[in-house]
Amino acid sequence: MSRVPPHARTGRAQQLESLLADLGSRVTRGGRTRESSARALSVGRTGVDRLLGGGFPLGALSEVSGAASSGRTSLVLSLLANVTARGELAGWVDGADAFDPASAERRGVDLDRVLWVRTPSWRETLHATEQLVRTDGFPLVLVDGSAALSPPAGQSHWLRLARLAAASHKALLLLSRERLAGAHAALAIEMQPARPRFTGTPPLLEELETRMVLARNRAAPIDPGAAHPVQTRPSKPHPPHESAA
Repeated sequence: MSRVPPHARTGRAQQLESLLADLGSRVTRGGRTRESSARALSVGRTGVDRLLGGGFPLGALSEVSGAASSGRTSLVLSLLANVTARGELAGWVDGADAFDPASAERRGVDLDRVLWVRTPSWRETLHATEQLVRTDGFPLVLVDGSAALSPPAGQSHWLRLARLAAASHKALLLLSRERLAGAHAALAIEMQPARPRFTGTPPLLEELETRMVLARNRAAPIDPGAAHPVQTRPSKPHPPHESAA
């Protein structure tokens, strides 16, 4: 192995010192890549955030499942309102054609900070979701897969989306009637309708109480029975024979 002469090493050291002096504050010390201190997106409801360990995790795929009128949409709109109120952008891939901008705005969502993508098929829903997760500037991407159409067979698409969310440090949230992502969801919540509350004469639906059950949380061990009551109010009063959205 050849050796570098002492005078050559001295010359290189002087050149390095000169370069560092010229670059000044533009030079940073090497080491671990700095990451955002945020680990989760808060829902803005104290009890819910406590149950979730701070909110929906960044860098992961989460899933909220439940039947119609289970409080699924109300929970997600609370998250969306909290995220947009902080000036962040969010993407909503609407595979169920169910997003109601007027209702979302009444819940406090800043619609100017929401990119709404309507997709007529599961194939296009998954494609649009992947594109949004790859796009910078959207810390939250929601995908509504609660349509009646059957999702594509297999789990490879959920695995791919979970890996993309991890690589981009995004919070990817899937809405579904029944759990679809399986073990690829780092966090899984099941919404269970509990009881409605009617007031007045004639009786009108004032509030719907549901239970949010934490079915899976990869970040921490959970009590299988861990649940939190969630109260939601309909956008307008409903008589008993109607269902609240």
